[in-house]
Amino acid sequence: MHVPQSLPIPRCEAVKPTLPRGMERDGFVALVDAVARSLGIGAAAMMTFRTMIASTRPSAFKCRIDEPCCYLSQNEIAHKRGVTACRIRQHEAALVRAGLIEKRTMANGARSGFSGCGVFFGAAIARVDEFLSLRDEVEADRRAHARLRGQRSSHKRHLKGILCELVGRHGLTAEVERIHQNFAGWPSGQALHRMSLEELQNHEAEAEALTISASNLLHETHDRPLENERSYIQDTTQDSNEVPCNDPVDKRSVGKPTRSIFSGPQPGGRGPCLEKHDGAAGEAHKSKFIQNLGCDRLYGLCSEEMKIWLDIERHKRGRLDLHSFVIAAQKRLPELGIHPSAWEEAVCLLDEDAAMLCVLITDAKVADPEVDILSAGAYLRGMVRAQRTGSLNIMGSLIGLNERSRRRR
Repeated sequence: MHVPQSLPIPRCEAVKPTLPRGMERDGFVALVDAVARSLGIGAAAMMTFRTMIASTRPSAFKCRIDEPCCYLSQNEIAHKRGVTACRIRQHEAALVRAGLIEKRTMANGARSGFSGCGVFFGAAIARVDEFLSLRDEVEADRRAHARLRGQRSSHKRHLKGILCELVGRHGLTAEVERIHQNFAGWPSGQALHRMSLEELQNHEAEAEALTISASNLLHETHDRPLENERSYIQDTTQDSNEVPCNDPVDKRSVGKPTRSIFSGPQPGGRGPCLEKHDGAAGEAHKSKFIQNLGCDRLYGLCSEEMKIWLDIERHKRGRLDLHSFVIAAQKRLPELGIHPSAWEEAVCLLDEDAAMLCVLITDAKVADPEVDILSAGAYLRGMVRAQRTGSLNIMGSLIGLNERSRRRR
């Protein structure tokens, strides 16, 4: 008779969470770093998290059997970080509350690889999909924040010019004084970075309303609106090699006669200017070339997508002005996939109005089925490089858009 022998039943190991394909340990740390603020984790606690996770085996993040674990004691971590053990305890408590680590220690708090006690990261690994979605939201908010800061800067530059002209024309009246006092209360550019997205949205809306109010006040004092100016685009006999640029206004020169016209390259890599400044007619803080283009003419050259933003601005203001085009161009940038740095570079070199024209031209060509543009951002940066070499021809490009539009009619 045979006695059956009882065989040991194999123990089923629990399947541990692993990183998705293509993500390694360093990429996981970068992901957590991107969402740390949203999880309530400060910079110091995040440094402790990096120190602990650096002591794990990278292969454990891809293996379904082992779970990444840090066996370092709090004193060892404190020594590596250069802080006290008390600070490490605080950081670990914050990381546990955020769901980034799980502590499994002995009764006396000891950690040991032999007994499987330490700080484990499986809980955070299991939340990778959640962190990826959160990172997308954070990135979207960051881009929106940067876009609003840029629009507030445009309002600030525009309002400065309007106030200069209003004071030059009428002196410091009660209405101008009210606008100036509100303008003086605007937070600085550095303070904008510390605002929440909601706070910045409210401030940008208030800044835009004040700018529109000042612009309407200035518009009421004009003898003739910009829309009645004859467009330079219709005059194809002009020298197409001349490059318009918009030098910033010298406040002391507001109301003075037009300066001389330059034909050679200007300091700082600028191309030749058609006009420096004319305080006799129109908006003195705008170059005469930009004024005489005419808002109606510019609107007709825009793509249908750009016209949507311009129609929104027209509804807010009751009319279109050049500032409407600047704001519409900035709102069009993310739709074209143009990085904000390309716009900032164009504004720095060309000034805001000419940068707006570059975006308008780029957008119109992207929308043109006869023109093949692989990257709108690269095209805009190419225009900026052309300005540096003195070969940019904004007027010629606008004339070309006008001719195409006329032929299609």
